[in-house]
Amino acid sequence: MSLINRVSDKFFQMGIGRSLRHAHYRVYSLTNFVAMIGTWQQRIAIGWLAWEMTESGFWLGVVAMSESLPLILLVTIAGAVADRVDRLRLLQALQMVQVGIAAVLTLLTVFGYINIYLLSFFSFGFGLIQAFHLPVRMTIAPNLVPREDLTPAIGLNAALFNTSRFVGPIIAGVTIAQFGAGVTLALCVAAMLVFTVGLRMIELVHHERSSTKGSGLIEEMIAGVRYVGTHSSIGPLLLLIMTSAIFSRSFMDLFPGFADQVFGQGPEGLGILFSAVGGGGIFGAFWLIHYGKTSGLTKVSLGTLFMTSILLIIFSATKLFWVGVVSAALAGTFLAITANSSQILIQNTVDGSMRGRVMSLYSLTYRAGPAMGALLMGGISTWTGLQVPVAGGAIICLIALAIIAPHRKRLASELEGTSSLSKS
Repeated sequence: MSLINRVSDKFFQMGIGRSLRHAHYRVYSLTNFVAMIGTWQQRIAIGWLAWEMTESGFWLGVVAMSESLPLILLVTIAGAVADRVDRLRLLQALQMVQVGIAAVLTLLTVFGYINIYLLSFFSFGFGLIQAFHLPVRMTIAPNLVPREDLTPAIGLNAALFNTSRFVGPIIAGVTIAQFGAGVTLALCVAAMLVFTVGLRMIELVHHERSSTKGSGLIEEMIAGVRYVGTHSSIGPLLLLIMTSAIFSRSFMDLFPGFADQVFGQGPEGLGILFSAVGGGGIFGAFWLIHYGKTSGLTKVSLGTLFMTSILLIIFSATKLFWVGVVSAALAGTFLAITANSSQILIQNTVDGSMRGRVMSLYSLTYRAGPAMGALLMGGISTWTGLQVPVAGGAIICLIALAIIAPHRKRLASELEGTSSLSKS
């Protein structure tokens, strides 16, 4: 056997390689990676357009909240639907609609017809698609890889997500500065089309037990909420993650204001801030993969949230751009570890028939939480400036950690179980 073959065999037996040895998941993850780069370009362009038109932290929060409002309203329905239908076919249909909406937004921007109200409307439209898109994407990995390779698959998703969060904003910052937001949005449409094609090339390999036949959609929605609310470990963990999402992750939605008003930078500075968080997230994702076991993940999740809170206090206390970039990058590292370790703990614990509904609630914490925080902090910033509410959010996270810390051992024993993330 040649050296190349030996290295290849070793790669597909360890870490991320374990998930990439499955052809359908390989196509899914790599084409989704291209789409995520485009999505981050779109997010930067929309945020910059909102700031450029209004120079208001409040409107930044409104645009962010417009995207997340459908997720808040439809999260339980979306999760129940994901547990009832063919997830791949639903994802294919949603992706095509998302490309259409993105194309219309691009045309309106290029021809100068966009305004803050239309921008908020389109953000709402994207949110409507994402309300169903997110829980399906977050639950499709178990349908493409066997259970023993689920953790490397989640780790790969995290690594690619954070890589896209690093690459996408850099491209967006340069493209906006040189060619305008319209060109940036057009690149996003092209990237989304790659994922649309990729979804047509794959098939589901593993099928989980679906919801109980004969039960109604409303009944299943209620069952999903009840399952989370009465679960002694998933419920408290989701509550903590929601608190973290509202009061720590939301600082990124205020980056356009920080880049321009606090640090005195333009769209390039905005791209650097987002890319700093993404670069830190890449390191955090790969650290988590290297960590290689479920044991101790609860302690890791709580500890990294603590570190994030301290770094956000530093970020909010400085007007030096390089200090802001470094603290944002480190916060990105710990945010990635917190989010993905908690997702692994939930995926490790949840009943398969409830996975769609539970992960839709996790999606709510991950996407709607930051938008709620951005709206709250953006509104407060009208009177205090952007720095005070970010520091206040970090302090609230520290208080939440102090409340849950006495229950850490019980949560760990229930969430970590006996499963392993071993690298084999």
